[in-house]
Amino acid sequence: MITSPQDRRARLAALVRYAPVFADPTASVGVWCVQDAPPGSFAPATFLLNAEVQRFVADCSTHGWVLGGFDWVAWAQTPEAQRLRDDPAALARAGEHQLAQLLTVVIRQERFVEGALAAAFAKGLILGILRRAEQLAGGVAMATGGPD
Repeated sequence: MITSPQDRRARLAALVRYAPVFADPTASVGVWCVQDAPPGSFAPATFLLNAEVQRFVADCSTHGWVLGGFDWVAWAQTPEAQRLRDDPAALARAGEHQLAQLLTVVIRQERFVEGALAAAFAKGLILGILRRAEQLAGGVAMATGGPD
């Protein structure tokens, strides 16, 4: 659990640093790849995340944004999760724990559904999470007297 203002700032900063990069609507988060298959057989498509998105996912894990011991599959079906995912106004009021829950869902979904993370980027969910983290980071800085 994050307890000190410095830890909270560092944790939020780990997300906020990606906002300018992911705000670019022309930026690609990765590419779909289909391997050649012999005639009559099927080759599934895979989504290859670009290096920046891979770093983002790693930073989310490193800084505690991907929750362990959390039933993300069940939570993703709740009205709260659906509201945060689908309503930008609700996301704009989300707390840090709710952001972590959302990030956990989309990052873990990618392991089971190719392109799930790319879809979250395309819908604006990731950028919405980063924008909310920026707001929360500003509040932490103001509440603690600003950056050191």
